[in-house]
Amino acid sequence: MSPTSAGLAVSAALAVVFAAAPAPSQAAQALKLTSWDAAAVERAVSGAARRLADERCQNVFDEFEDGDGQPLRSTLDEWNMPPADYLRLIPFLDGSRHPLCRKGNVALVTDVGVRRIYVCGRVFSAEQLREPGVAESMVIHELLHTLGLGENPPTSIEITRRVDARCR
Repeated sequence: MSPTSAGLAVSAALAVVFAAAPAPSQAAQALKLTSWDAAAVERAVSGAARRLADERCQNVFDEFEDGDGQPLRSTLDEWNMPPADYLRLIPFLDGSRHPLCRKGNVALVTDVGVRRIYVCGRVFSAEQLREPGVAESMVIHELLHTLGLGENPPTSIEITRRVDARCR
């Protein structure tokens, strides 16, 4: 692939990803992460991206399917985008207003097939400091949901177990 066509492929992939991003009115309602939470997210995302650079970890995208029965990797392949690059495009938003974050025991929240991840600040930041590897696995787990992986089945525990088996 020539440098020009590679650039066009990346531009096209970015257009597809951002076309599915939340509408400006939704994004405007989302609160910005605190600097503390943003730093925890950046550490976890950096670690997750390092893991996703490993082919063994990337195989997790073949193990799970979207609602149409397609392997999650197929979407990334269509966009010609490695998982670590896709991860870097996902916005991490303050989830303090999200009902699941308000329960107090959830660290990250994603709607299936929606390319954004809500951060339940105190819970996630504390987990990232206590168990950085666990926080990285959580990020990869939620990344799978952004590509269309549902839950129940598989259970949240099963998803994380399989991410850990491939990526830790």
